[in-house]
Amino acid sequence: MQEQTHNTNLYQKIKEKFDLITSNNGKNWLLALNWILLIELFSTVLEYKFIDVSKKFVVYMPSSIQKELLIAIMIVLLIWYSIYNFIYMKKEQFFIFTLYLTICIYLFITDDLSFNLLAHNLNLFELTIDGFGFYLIIQLILKFIIFYLIYKMIVAFRNRNKSI
Repeated sequence: MQEQTHNTNLYQKIKEKFDLITSNNGKNWLLALNWILLIELFSTVLEYKFIDVSKKFVVYMPSSIQKELLIAIMIVLLIWYSIYNFIYMKKEQFFIFTLYLTICIYLFITDDLSFNLLAHNLNLFELTIDGFGFYLIIQLILKFIIFYLIYKMIVAFRNRNKSI
């Protein structure tokens, strides 16, 4: 009986820590949205690296002067915004910074300017791209976490006016 209580307490502590990190216990919807986007990026990169079928969604930009200029502008903006964000350190700007960084990492890894693969991966019900296997298990875990974060984001969005 005591072992079951210990397991319940451990589960409760893990859930509380997870909620604190991902949505500030259901109080910060921007934080939850931020985590949803980061997990989706991770999921998309996994799909791109390990599933050959996913490459059909990517529209590659050929190497050209426009691509080099785009990369240079994005790097300069990233450095400028990073310095600005660290100097003034505002929570609301951290979401924009993370979103920008996520887009830069996505473009760097996939070279997909159309964002088709990311849009395809945002479909929470698209799981059977490669049949049953290790990738499907990882995707199920990630989609479950995203569903939970969407729930926490909705709770936090509802409670945003109550805390004022």
